[in-house]
Amino acid sequence: MPLFEVTLITRSLSKADLFKAIHRATTTLLDNGAVIENMKSLGHRDLPYKRIDKQTKEPVYTSNYFLINAHMSLEANKRTKTILRNDLDMVHVESVSEAETRSAPFECDLEELLKPATERQAVKDLRDNQKMGHFTRQMIFKRTEKEWKAIPKSYPIAPPRS
Repeated sequence: MPLFEVTLITRSLSKADLFKAIHRATTTLLDNGAVIENMKSLGHRDLPYKRIDKQTKEPVYTSNYFLINAHMSLEANKRTKTILRNDLDMVHVESVSEAETRSAPFECDLEELLKPATERQAVKDLRDNQKMGHFTRQMIFKRTEKEWKAIPKSYPIAPPRS
């Protein structure tokens, strides 16, 4: 069974109601075959953007955050997510598998970014492969055509007669 990180964001509730909401969520997880590894409370904080309360349809600006690490099957994950999303005390429920959170180590390419654009490998690849859309090519052609037409053309001047 893969490890999932379940994020629960509840409404602003009193301690007793908050306990009941978290108890409901964890028993839902356990009833559907999940094995809870640990649970963390990230505290009461501001939301990054306003959410709408399911019951009163009022905006929610602050809430309680909880993280639950649980081992469960994919079917159990889908089932519990739908059950918890229908809970009126939950503002947001999301679960992410541990495999998705693990990523390759980030390589810093600051030296490459500090180079002028003409010397960067990415720009060279773009130029070599001509990864440019039709519209961009058309705009470049029109711009160069306009510049070419703006250059004053003159007739050749004959050399002076001696």
